[in-house]
Amino acid sequence: MRSFFLFFFPIFFLSCVGTSKVLGISRDEAAVLLKNGDTGFIRQTQLPDNFSEAESRLRQLNAIHSAAPFYAGLLIGGEREQNAGANGASNNLEKLLFCAALESPSFPARREAALKLIPLILESENEKEVQNILTFLDLPKFNENAEIPAILAACLYRLGNYDEMAKIDLTQPASAKLGEWSRALSLFASLRSGASSADSFREKKIGMASFLFGNLSDDVRHWANKEALSSTGLFESEELAILSIRPMQGNYGIALLNMRLALSDGGSLFFRCPDLLADLGRAYQYTPSLRDEGAKLFRNWAALLDGQNGIDEHKELGNYLGTLDGETIKGRKYLVYFYAGRIERAMAQYAESTEYFKRALVFAPDELQSDACHWYMLMNALAGSPAAAMRQALATMGQWNDVNYFSDVLDSLSCYFVGRRQWGNVLELFSGLESIGDSKSLAQYAWILGRAVQEGYVKTEYSAERFFKIALEKGKDSIYYQAMAASALGLPFAIEESKSSTETQEGSEPGSELEFLLGFFEFGASSFALPYIQAVEKDLSPPELRKVAEALAASGRWKDTLDFVSRYTSRKDFELTRQDLFLFHPQPFKELIERYASEAELGAETLYGLIRTESYFVSDAVSRSGAVGLVQLMAPTAEDMAGRIARSGGPDYRNPAMNLKDPETSIHIGSYYLRYLIGQMGNPMLALLAYNGGMGRVRRWLAADRQQAGGAFPYDLFLESIEISETRDYGRQVLSAASVYGYLYYGTSMEKVAADLYR
Repeated sequence: MRSFFLFFFPIFFLSCVGTSKVLGISRDEAAVLLKNGDTGFIRQTQLPDNFSEAESRLRQLNAIHSAAPFYAGLLIGGEREQNAGANGASNNLEKLLFCAALESPSFPARREAALKLIPLILESENEKEVQNILTFLDLPKFNENAEIPAILAACLYRLGNYDEMAKIDLTQPASAKLGEWSRALSLFASLRSGASSADSFREKKIGMASFLFGNLSDDVRHWANKEALSSTGLFESEELAILSIRPMQGNYGIALLNMRLALSDGGSLFFRCPDLLADLGRAYQYTPSLRDEGAKLFRNWAALLDGQNGIDEHKELGNYLGTLDGETIKGRKYLVYFYAGRIERAMAQYAESTEYFKRALVFAPDELQSDACHWYMLMNALAGSPAAAMRQALATMGQWNDVNYFSDVLDSLSCYFVGRRQWGNVLELFSGLESIGDSKSLAQYAWILGRAVQEGYVKTEYSAERFFKIALEKGKDSIYYQAMAASALGLPFAIEESKSSTETQEGSEPGSELEFLLGFFEFGASSFALPYIQAVEKDLSPPELRKVAEALAASGRWKDTLDFVSRYTSRKDFELTRQDLFLFHPQPFKELIERYASEAELGAETLYGLIRTESYFVSDAVSRSGAVGLVQLMAPTAEDMAGRIARSGGPDYRNPAMNLKDPETSIHIGSYYLRYLIGQMGNPMLALLAYNGGMGRVRRWLAADRQQAGGAFPYDLFLESIEISETRDYGRQVLSAASVYGYLYYGTSMEKVAADLYR
């Protein structure tokens, strides 16, 4: 027994020492370096020439974290892309790291490593390197890994072994995106194998075109388009012309020049490829000089689909449509009618547009597209007569799937009728909304009517208090109207804590999507995290979403954090908690904001609300109109305010040159400007409206409001009548954010913040 122990102990001891080191340094040291995004210790590792042995050494990174090789591969790849002159060693190390990640116990790490490897393999200029990967993957230990077949197929395709590739089972991919790669590789391999008859080759080309013109992931599309464009004899010139401009990236005029080449036979290609048909519709809609042409084309297609076959130039297309089944025809009808409606609308042909949307509605494939048809019809009606739009809204509300989808239309109607004191119409719309359930718009209409009753503008069977209670209880999608209703009722408004501490741990077990996502932030790869978060966020639970948001916030990625929280809190039936409010209302630049708010005699919550609304805390933000920085100031305004600050004894931000992207400069000038506007306008809310819309414009609106029968509105109702929706919503957004900041951080109730801004 003793001799066995003496024999065993050295082996056990050496094993423990080995696992405590990673690539020649201690595991803890390696973890710290990787957390700081430092890959130098990996680059300096003396790796063997043998691919499998080199991969085996890099596999040690799994001791740090189950996805550490993957994060390291991203970091190495990022460095390679930044340094255009980097040699092939970085590229090879990148592949080795992703291969090491294929042995991770984390499925998300293996899946994403496979997705990184495939394009690297296909674009490799070194066949020996590809052969090494192929040999490495052709081992029994990978037999059960569902992500391996697609990588093997990529290796064989790159090596030109198309017949061998055909033997791989690609029918059960590990993810949808790996399925796209499998499909792309299979299609190109079958076209290149040369084993097809002429008819079979033609059918494969048609299938390939349908695939290429579908809705593909960016990297799959990039490779497949490049492969198609570099091939001779696979595609017709018009197909190649379209491939060269996809995705369109907003340049619709150039896209149209290429897409029109495929219309010579009437447009069969577009009907075979529905995503391409949608592209064509958008291109005509957004190219004013060719809208007439687009309208004629889509009208002719609509007539053809309606059975009017006497259009000679569409004879070939008509023959093709005759081969389609009923469900496919319905899908094409929806697209043709829908985009015909959008093109007619862009030409201000509202009646014609509405008729097409009515026809499209019959064939709408899902709830979202159904709501889109209703929305366009309402917008068409609104362009002609708000009263007609109101009647249409009341008639169709019962068919809406998501009432909040129509909040902008309902807000426009509210603004129009409130501004003209047409309270009967506001009451009718409220009654319709009340009958179909809770929504942001129901809270808005209820609060407006409550104030109208209070001010004596309207008499109804509902008291003001009843309207306010509806706004408070039914408006979970609008903190603004809930806070305003609470203020009117004299009630505290609060958001509940998360349900339990145990709930927040859900999904954090090893190998989960959450663990994989959080690892980006723990191991130096936070700058790569966003697309991986977006790919799976719809499948994450509320506690998991909050953990990801916390990680984004901790990394200082404020806009990404706020966009992410905005998306998940907008989900149907999502229950907002205090934790969500903290995540959605962070406190970057705290010392600067509180200092300059105090100097300007502003509440810090108000300045926070303004900055959050203006820039989402992006210090170098530049708007389309040229506004710059955290507080989004235009240069002339900033120059004027900077001069005033300097003349009052403060720093001169103009010398040597004003930098509005500097946080302190921006916050100081912005707070000073808001205080100046309050002095000019006499009221904090009017000052905020002037900050967005300009003093002159707000004064004109106030003057027009005073001319109304019955006199001027109180400022809270005046805001609801402002004709520019951006300014109208700006006031609500700043007040809403300021209310939450006061509630969360400054010991002030939401309703008090609201009351102070409207004082």
